[in-house]
Amino acid sequence: MPRVRLVICTMTLLLCACSDLALDPSSLDGTYRGIFTITHGNGLVETGSVTFIFSGDRYSCMPEKQYLPPSGAGCFQLIGRTMKLMDTVAHTAEFDWTLILNGAFSFTYDGVHLVLVQQDEQHQRHRLIELVRQ
Repeated sequence: MPRVRLVICTMTLLLCACSDLALDPSSLDGTYRGIFTITHGNGLVETGSVTFIFSGDRYSCMPEKQYLPPSGAGCFQLIGRTMKLMDTVAHTAEFDWTLILNGAFSFTYDGVHLVLVQQDEQHQRHRLIELVRQ
């Protein structure tokens, strides 16, 4: 009986430890295409096609429609189930810079599908980025 308990405890610890393992940023390396959706506080929903490229701890973002989302590039960090984007591109002044993809996004990743979600309380926006590895 003690042996069975030991095996069960060991398996439980292994499962719990594995579920929280941090991803290495390079595990995302590649090109991803998908849909960007932003829902504004007034209920307006805008969508557009987007391409992300990840390489090491760097990323670039290219929209199909101008500013949906704004193009950008920079570095990112993975902390648990959070991806922090830090845009380092020089942007022109003719659009709302608060639309630039920056800050913490919760994410899920299964090796093919990458989904990023950001609830921007300050600007009353919800961002959803659904990507598929190419």
